[in-house]
Amino acid sequence: MARYGNIIACLPVALLSMVTPGTNAQVAAATNAKANIVFILADDLGYGDVVTYPNPKSPHGRMDTPRLAELTAQSMMFTDAYAGAPVCAPSRCALMTGKHLGHCTVRANGAELNQSDHTVGQVLQQAGYRTALVGKWGLGANGTSGAPLNKGFNDFFGYTSQENAHDYYPPFLWRNEEQQMIPENKNASRNSCGDPFTTNCVWAEDLFVNETLSLLEKYHQTGDQPFYIFLAFTTPHAGAVGSNKETGVPVPDEGTYAEKKWPEVEKHFASCVHKQDAHVGQVLDKLDELQLANNTVVFYASDNGAHNEGGHSYEFFESSGPLRGFKRSIHEGGIRSPLLVRWPGVVKAGAKSGQRWAFYDFMATAADIAGVQSSNLPSNDGYSLVPTLQGNQQPQPDFIYHEYCAPNEDKKGWGQSVVIEPHWKAVRFNNNASSIELYNLEEDISEVHDIAGQNPSVAKQMASIMDQQHIDNGYCHGH
Repeated sequence: MARYGNIIACLPVALLSMVTPGTNAQVAAATNAKANIVFILADDLGYGDVVTYPNPKSPHGRMDTPRLAELTAQSMMFTDAYAGAPVCAPSRCALMTGKHLGHCTVRANGAELNQSDHTVGQVLQQAGYRTALVGKWGLGANGTSGAPLNKGFNDFFGYTSQENAHDYYPPFLWRNEEQQMIPENKNASRNSCGDPFTTNCVWAEDLFVNETLSLLEKYHQTGDQPFYIFLAFTTPHAGAVGSNKETGVPVPDEGTYAEKKWPEVEKHFASCVHKQDAHVGQVLDKLDELQLANNTVVFYASDNGAHNEGGHSYEFFESSGPLRGFKRSIHEGGIRSPLLVRWPGVVKAGAKSGQRWAFYDFMATAADIAGVQSSNLPSNDGYSLVPTLQGNQQPQPDFIYHEYCAPNEDKKGWGQSVVIEPHWKAVRFNNNASSIELYNLEEDISEVHDIAGQNPSVAKQMASIMDQQHIDNGYCHGH
């Protein structure tokens, strides 16, 4: 496995005892049948936006997410999980291909997967799974090598385009390779849909949850294959009505937040989060209704940190919680994600884990759940989380690696970050040795105190990992 044992030789002696090699455990599903997998992905939801995650400073209280609180009580909650990147498409590339951003094809929004990229959908298809993608893709248009049906999905309903997904009330969505028109959204605008409430038009998020419920019904009726559903919401990302601009967070209504004395955009944001929470609940209820819950592994995470767009301020609800930064940052607030995993009969309900895990570990984890040997996987940077889910102690990965071409840290340019045992976090900009920052996350989760000067050998070794993990592919030419 790529991230176990491959950096030990370059670590200082003081750190050798802190990194333990391990292997990718291969285990069978808890029942005779292969477990189904449902991965629910929020878009730009902050670490502190889920009520069960820490948010000690929120000046306006916590947003109402009762179904996610319920899911947390049924799941293992991960405190140290990471998205693939601080923005949408690269993060999805890591999630789908099992490769971190130093190796991924897609390292910025607007790029597409190529012919040689293999995805978790393809791995699960080959293992006998029926696979579906609902919602936002952003890794390749229909007619390209990165199209959903070319990358491991039997069924697709949603947006292929990153930018089109900003329109919450689109004139059409893709059903496989055909456009499915939405008559109510023809020439959608604030005037035609309603202002401030868009009750005359159809919100794409409602269509996504309804499609997911229909797929669960269909897969249950056939019953001859396990299934994998990737439900990729576009909320609470900033968006618009009838355009690809990011002018607000347009929702059908303000729900329980209508009477709050808050700016309109913040009421809309809170309502958006609450509605996604309700949609998650609908999916969980359908799994219960169809008696599928006991053999379905449910993942819930966010694609990157909290956004600060469309007039919404991530500081209004302190959406990053105790973390520094937000979307597009390579500090913790841009890349750390909530992660809940429910697997009845395997995962201890209400458990909490500090095991580090990143989106590029999902391929190995999903393959393990499906009984696929790690030796049969395409090249990847991941490891399986299944032993931890089973309640077994597992060594931490050697490192968690991120990079991004245009981080928002004072426009310092191309950035990298590395986290290693037991608590070190390093950040570097423009491959500049003098710019490296070092933090002790155990004592300083907010990354306030740069201690690189006091720990030059650790900083040097972290820089070495950064150098090793970045392979140039035409992005970030400043490297």
